[in-house]
Amino acid sequence: MIQTRNTDSAFSLLFSVPTVFSEHLTKHEDNQLRDKYDHNSFIYSGQPSLEEFQRALAYQKARGDSFIKLEGYEPLEHTFGMEQEETLTMVLPGDVDFSSWKVNPDITIQAPDFAQLEQHELKYYGPLYGEDFTVRNNRRLREKLTYHGAYLGGKLVGSCYTYSAGGYTCMDSLVVDEDYRHRYIATTLIKYLAETARREGNVLYLHADPEDTPKDMYARMGFQTTDTVYEYLCTDFSTLKLD
Repeated sequence: MIQTRNTDSAFSLLFSVPTVFSEHLTKHEDNQLRDKYDHNSFIYSGQPSLEEFQRALAYQKARGDSFIKLEGYEPLEHTFGMEQEETLTMVLPGDVDFSSWKVNPDITIQAPDFAQLEQHELKYYGPLYGEDFTVRNNRRLREKLTYHGAYLGGKLVGSCYTYSAGGYTCMDSLVVDEDYRHRYIATTLIKYLAETARREGNVLYLHADPEDTPKDMYARMGFQTTDTVYEYLCTDFSTLKLD
């Protein structure tokens, strides 16, 4: 068993209630954030049949949701017309020496002011997901997760959150103010988290998009890809292939 999966599962239970839906599907639901795909997905343990998928789709429609998302640790052979996306799990091995990582000595790491954090995330996530969802999502996550802020000259210029369980610390939602790029904000923040995790006896890991540049930065820092999550999302039911 890949241990980070246990930590990810514990993380999911902070926000979503799982219910066995069918032979291959388990439904997760977060009734406080019903429109967040990740918190309201179907986790598959094997290839769902067409009948299973049709039942899942009917359930989503009856619930009033305009999306359906499936997640699992193996690619589906039959995707029902949904496009496949992947998320990498990257772990920082315990023997990695991070003392040589470049950092910005002028940066202070501390718990962020929540009003500043919301504005910080709105600048990045607002155009992607809308202001209302961005704020609701941040406030929901803050209920259970620890946020870390990178301050430069009194301004919040970087942030992320962490969650620890089972000897692992997951870092996610790393956002750096685009006006302050190339000032080692991300590496300074990650080094702080790596030091903290190791001091607490935990292994630091993160999730990365294989198509994005940060994956390459993480690899140069010593993070190693150990797992892949396969994700299938549809927000337009008319595009599904149900035959």
